[in-house]
Amino acid sequence: MTPIPILLYHSVAPAASPDYARWCVHPDRFAGHLDVVRSLGYTPLTISELVDASVGGDLPERPLAITFDDGRADFTEHALPVLGASGVASTLYVVTDRIGGTSTWLPMSCETSAAMMTWDDVRAAAAAGVEIGSHSSTHVELDIVPRDRLHDEVDRSRQRLAGELGQAPRSLSYPHGYHSRAVVRAARAAGFDSACAVKDAWSSSADDRFALARLFVWNSTTVDDLRSLLAATPIRTASSRPVLRAGWRGARWVRHRVRTRLQGAG
Repeated sequence: MTPIPILLYHSVAPAASPDYARWCVHPDRFAGHLDVVRSLGYTPLTISELVDASVGGDLPERPLAITFDDGRADFTEHALPVLGASGVASTLYVVTDRIGGTSTWLPMSCETSAAMMTWDDVRAAAAAGVEIGSHSSTHVELDIVPRDRLHDEVDRSRQRLAGELGQAPRSLSYPHGYHSRAVVRAARAAGFDSACAVKDAWSSSADDRFALARLFVWNSTTVDDLRSLLAATPIRTASSRPVLRAGWRGARWVRHRVRTRLQGAG
């Protein structure tokens, strides 16, 4: 079994609002992170390249993947130039209904107006070699919505990406990492052949390709922190982590129902 770190970023920018700062990595620090990846001898792959190599049994000695969730406009301005200069492969998961809009799903009032990438930006990233995947249509918690909404979120997002890019995406990233057996079935039925969760754990060649584990990268993750993480033998991989408890899913479902009713009443 080959341990595989899959890094999860959200934002690369010089600054962010205080409420969102923990998810925002400074461009200079991000460049330092990529230097660490190269210096430790890792081979960065897109998620689909990683899955193909795992299935085919031809993984490089030290595989790694770099992923971005959401599709914020700062990816184009700050992350893409650094990735291009380093030649590091990456996968970007976008919220298709929010392309050209703002991050309205975020609970921080100061972030609901944060700019997202445009379709021209997404196409430019794809042309630069970034794998584009789906992060659903609206960034809803897929495991607690009705079945029709679940399939609409997954299917419509994939179809929109296929129409805009001329090629259907292969990979899905579950919003917040939340998924269930029903969500996995919907992803498969839509035509995806892999999906990323979160788990904040190392992935491995034995990981479920529809629930790939990823490691959070925070604003506070220094270059030395990342070096220590990637240089060490992982204590545990996703296969040894407990699954999401049904009780927490139930609590989120109740919260979702209450929110939906309040919005309907308004």
